[in-house]
Parts: sequence; C-alpha cells; structure tokens
Amino acid sequence: MLHITNGDMANQWLQCAGIGDEYLAWNDVLHEGPVPGGLTLDELSRVRAAFIASCGWATDFEAQTHFQARDALFRRGAREGGVVIWNSFELYDQLHLLQMLNWYHVEGQGLAWPELVLVEDYLGQAEPERAARLYATRQQLSEAQMTLAVDAWQAFCSANPRTLVNLLQQDLSALPFLAAAVERLLQEYPGPLGINRTEKQVLEALSAGVQDAVGLFRSVRAAEAVTFMGDASFWRVLEGLLRPPAALLSCEGGHFVRPALTGCDEAFLALRFSLTSRGQQVLMENQDWLSEQPIDRWIGGVNLGGSGIWRWDAVAGELKRGQ
Repeated sequence: MLHITNGDMANQWLQCAGIGDEYLAWNDVLHEGPVPGGLTLDELSRVRAAFIASCGWATDFEAQTHFQARDALFRRGAREGGVVIWNSFELYDQLHLLQMLNWYHVEGQGLAWPELVLVEDYLGQAEPERAARLYATRQQLSEAQMTLAVDAWQAFCSANPRTLVNLLQQDLSALPFLAAAVERLLQEYPGPLGINRTEKQVLEALSAGVQDAVGLFRSVRAAEAVTFMGDASFWRVLEGLLRPPAALLSCEGGHFVRPALTGCDEAFLALRFSLTSRGQQVLMENQDWLSEQPIDRWIGGVNLGGSGIWRWDAVAGELKRGQ
C-alpha cells in the first residue's frame, strides 16, 4: 500500500500512527512556476525541476533526481494497486490531487484507481490517533471525482485562464475543497491596481507597522482562511516587491538575499522593510503598479508578462485583459 501525501511531515505523521509501510511525498509547489498543459508526467517533471532549480531551492541535478525518483515510485505503486492519496483542504494539496488523477486518466488507463482520504485540516498537525480515524473514512475514487479532476487540471494548465473561471460555474461538490482552492488561486492574478492578494497583504502589514520579514510572513499567513504558501515562496514575493524599476518596498539594514531552504540567517532577520512612496500610492489605490513595473511569472499554464496581462476582478468575479 502506497500512501501519498503533500510532504515529509505528513508521511512521518502516518508512520507514527502505524498506517501503511510505504510513503511518497508529492512535494511540488504547483501554484508557482510553469505548469503547461499537454505534457506527460516525465515532461512536466523536467519543467518543474528546472523551475525549482531556478529558484535556488535545489541544484538542477538534485531537482531532476527528486522528480525522477518520485515519479518512479508513483508509477510502481499505481501499477501494483493499493494507492491511497491523502488530500487536505490546502491549494497546494488540491493541485497535487488534480495532477495525479489526470495521470490515471491519461497515462494510467486500465490501472486500479486510488482511494482518497479527504481531510478538512492541515495534514500532519494533529495527534497521530486522528490519522487512524481519518483513514477509516477513505473512499474509492468515483467517476464524478475523476471527471472533475481531469477538467480542473486541464483548466489549470490551459494558456487561457478563463477556463479556470468557467470551472467555478460547474458543480464542484465531488471534490469538496476544490472551489475554495480555485478561488484563492485566481486571487494570485494581479488585480486592477497590478498587485495580487498576497502582495496587497504585504503592503497592508507594512502599513500597520510590521517591519521584519518573519513578521510579514506571519501577518500574511494570518490573513488567510487556509494557508497555502510556505516561507520559501513568501521570500520570492518580497523579492518581487523590492525589484526595480518601480519597487513597492525598500529594505534597510543590508542587502536582501533570499534565504536558503536551511533557514534565515541573522543578517536576513535584521533587515527592516518599509513602503516606498509608490507602494503607498498603490495601497491607497491611486496608482497602477503594472503601468510601470514589468513582471514575468506563471500561474499554471498562463505566463503573466508583456502587455495585456490578465487581471482578476474580484467584484465582477472575472478575469480581464489589462492595458
């Protein structure tokens, strides 16, 4: 029996609970970086490994090796049957689930479908005894769940983000955490003023008097109903807001260098951040950041760069092309 979770901590939780004897952490921040459609698992893993390496989270060799080992174990477990996917309410987890179920639909046709344990909580953060109770609620994947997962994955990977908006018009109850996850993902698109929800929360925390990086990270996490972003991802957000030519933040006390995955050093912890005058104008809704600041980043299959960047209008609930 192969138990698949979102990370090593969740695997250790299952191990402490005495559930299963083989574990796999999917370990990919799919809400960041390119996830183009129409690729095999191996092809997409090479794209994802290159992105991970570009972030400095691993060397290219380490990232490629990680994905190769992960995918090999996943395929072996799927061929042998008896796969259990533990899936929490986090955006991180929802995208994992869509990717795996789409693989069964496209590359794993004819193989026994996995069982699901759907958890409205953060995996690995409760007492181990709860894992046993949750395991008892596992369910065989249904046709409705498979169909919805395939549609949602293809929408996420599409170069046309309106397919993701259209997904919200469907009945998503077969995967009970999907609707909220998709809504939160759409909020990562720039809004009318050129910043997304996470970036706005950073500016609001600074305006409220928070100055240090860890404090900003905690403030932004506290503003989320369901957290989805780890600190390594958050440091990339700060870096983007500090980037010229139209930086929204300034940094004092040293040069900003994104911490390695091993943690923050004293020099990074000593940095203090503040809003630039442009940042204050954007926060007060007097200025469109993207009129001055080029960006180049991905959400699923959509590359946000150049002119006509897609923006999320939360009031209208739709994506619109910017100027």
